Amino acid sequence: MPKQVDHAARRAEIAHAALRLCARDGLAGVSIGQVAQEAGVSKGLVQHYFPAKADLLRASAHLLRQEIERHVRAALQDANGPADTLRRALLAMVEMGARAPVLLLAGHAFLVRAVADPDVRGLYLAGGDAVHGEIAALVAAIVPEPGIDAGAEAHVLLGLARGLADGVLVGELGVAEAVAVLDHQLGRLGLPVDR
Repeated sequence: MPKQVDHAARRAEIAHAALRLCARDGLAGVSIGQVAQEAGVSKGLVQHYFPAKADLLRASAHLLRQEIERHVRAALQDANGPADTLRRALLAMVEMGARAPVLLLAGHAFLVRAVADPDVRGLYLAGGDAVHGEIAALVAAIVPEPGIDAGAEAHVLLGLARGLADGVLVGELGVAEAVAVLDHQLGRLGLPVDR
């Protein structure tokens, strides 16, 4: 009886290998041959699933977005109300610098790619818009005052969380220091923080 192959799992395995290379060497350092070596499969198998490097990079960009969403969703499992949900979502982003550096580094590599590749840019912008919308909705639910621009505050909080994640990644800040900075900003905005 012929062996059954899980094609979706094989594609994901190859895309994960490409993400690791993106994080380590940037997108310019990714080739079909290097991905095959990283995944422990033949170059022909990689080309069977991804005929061109662009196909592999697009699949890896989709996988990256899914992995980041999974990372954040896991942090929100036991959230209690909008304030706790907001803080946990932002903390999940900050902690990626320590807990998921491959995702953070690959994300930076794809940000550069998004400038030149309309497909990757579309995926990047769609993901960013979705996250911004969710954070803005949480801010609006917590502080329903008319003078609060929830969209602008969401941009500030997301920018801060991304910057703190980078600081944790390079060792400029420890996770506890980054969390203290995030909580300081949430307090400055008058947002209640459930800890």
